[in-house]
Amino acid sequence: MASLFISAEEQGIVVFRLWKSLTYHKRIGLSFILILSGFVMQYAMTSFFAGCVPILFGNLLLIVKGYDNRVNTGKFSPSAAWEKVDKSKFFEVERLHRDMKTWDRSVLDISNWRGFLSLAVISAIIGVVFFKGAMKFDDTLMIIAYDAALLLLPHWLTGIRSTLIKPNLVLKIKGFKRLLEESNRPWLAGHEVDYYMMLSGEEAKIPDDVKIRINVKNQHKDFLGLYGQIVTNQVSGTAYPYFYVVLVARKGFGLEDVYQTYTPPEKTTKEFKTEDDVEVLVIRQTTTKTSGYHTKNKKMISILRAGVTLADQVAVKM
Repeated sequence: MASLFISAEEQGIVVFRLWKSLTYHKRIGLSFILILSGFVMQYAMTSFFAGCVPILFGNLLLIVKGYDNRVNTGKFSPSAAWEKVDKSKFFEVERLHRDMKTWDRSVLDISNWRGFLSLAVISAIIGVVFFKGAMKFDDTLMIIAYDAALLLLPHWLTGIRSTLIKPNLVLKIKGFKRLLEESNRPWLAGHEVDYYMMLSGEEAKIPDDVKIRINVKNQHKDFLGLYGQIVTNQVSGTAYPYFYVVLVARKGFGLEDVYQTYTPPEKTTKEFKTEDDVEVLVIRQTTTKTSGYHTKNKKMISILRAGVTLADQVAVKM
């Protein structure tokens, strides 16, 4: 019931329990007709049972099951661990998370204090109306109390609203948003940024992780890109972002020589390794046993800039 007036954007996201294929506007129209016809039958016959069935079915059409926060990325290859997505899809996860948090605080969801309090208040009001109707033998008050219970209580009693929220994933996306959406990034101008999601599931594609790839103009075919990735470190129950960049090239490209001569910025660590048929050069924030596991935005910018500058120098070969 509380979800009757939702935006056009949300209409495709909220999932109803009954008749899932029914479009939103048809659902609202059919529900209104059923409930109204039930009221008319009750009024004409002065009987709750005369119209309770259409009211019940009309109300059941409005009961919400959950929030469909899957990201539609189009064709998906099960063999690929990472899927390239549009920038809008990449940042859509954050918007869905924000919408879900607002939606999940509904007064018709007893999993939050607002829902629990509203249930207690509404139940008390229905009880008072029912008691007065019973004491005065007033059929109208009795019908009002019954209808109120029939219309409102199922939205609490059908269970807690279900959403899939991945706070660590949202933390990473927010980090990338702050990192990339600042206007003062002249060293990033002219570079193509690709956005990637790691998707799990077969039919329902749920994002598990994200990363970016920065392509250097006219880069050598054996240079595979500069990747930026965020991992989360848990400290006392709180997640903190840790950002690093990785230069990747096919074996034999020469990243090990670059590693030997490269001097990273202050409090920044460089690492080199080979994995399968590729060379990997990592630039990350220096860590100790007790510090360095939270990369703040200023340091993220420094690391990304260092990676872009180095990639500009080594990615293009004659």
